[in-house]
Amino acid sequence: MTSERRYWWKVGLELKLRKSPGDAFQDFFSSVMAKAHGSDFVRVRPFGQLGDKGCDGYLQSSGRVFQCYGALNAEKDKVAYLVGKMKTDHAKAAKELGSLMKEWGMVHNLVDGLPIEAVQALDALKKDNPRQSFAFFGMESFEEIIFSLDEQKIEDLLGIAASASDGLCLQTVELRDLINGVALALDQTDGTTASIQPVPKDKLVFNKLPNHWVRLIEFGWSNAHLVADYLSKRPEPLFAEQLAEHFRKRYAYLKSQALTPSSIMSSLYEMVVGSGNVTAARQVAAQALLAFLFESCDIFEDHPSKVIQ
Repeated sequence: MTSERRYWWKVGLELKLRKSPGDAFQDFFSSVMAKAHGSDFVRVRPFGQLGDKGCDGYLQSSGRVFQCYGALNAEKDKVAYLVGKMKTDHAKAAKELGSLMKEWGMVHNLVDGLPIEAVQALDALKKDNPRQSFAFFGMESFEEIIFSLDEQKIEDLLGIAASASDGLCLQTVELRDLINGVALALDQTDGTTASIQPVPKDKLVFNKLPNHWVRLIEFGWSNAHLVADYLSKRPEPLFAEQLAEHFRKRYAYLKSQALTPSSIMSSLYEMVVGSGNVTAARQVAAQALLAFLFESCDIFEDHPSKVIQ
């Protein structure tokens, strides 16, 4: 697996987790486990009034019972609900499954991290049940399992990932379609524009973007000049400035929601490509556009000591 494809698949995994709440999240988790463990993993679903007895999946070889919590857009305002769910789901499984359960795992899609209250709750469960093993199963666990699979299985789970050779062949038609899609929203942006500042070299580090986003933006810089060239040939006056201003405002809105840098970048990427499966050519075009915008406008912050007045 090349580093470029791995970074794209990490983006795909992050988006999948952030956008898969409830049953969709449980289905994705079950698909990952089935790919990795085959028949050793048992998918579980409730049958009518019988329910699922506190079990969303079962790994036979270890006796591990999994319970899933798929928050919509990884809500951060349901800490009490998450902690309560951990306690009640474990208690239900312990009562209904008995010796069948030797380990217990809470599977979650909180990509940016768990609340400390959840960590405390798991520690309390460990102390109250010393004969059982407990663990969280989050982004890192998904990544570890998925990237141990062969590439065809990864593609089945996360879709196509662009390669280094794809990055050398940016398709103008894909770039045009992406930009035209974003242009539909420009009518909602007022006519004022701010001056476009050169990006400081340490901007990626300063903004604390995770490594897969850092690397993808860096890879995209090789095509950023092609985006600038395309925009310079657009017939609309000031189109490039209006496009930049649109992204500035979207970035400002996302930042005002107290989202993490990774969540903001995921939202901007999805705004560009849309939802669903994305072709390699479209990924490359989106990468180039975001790299260009990162360099030339105020999505994300300039280092205070580097801003050019």
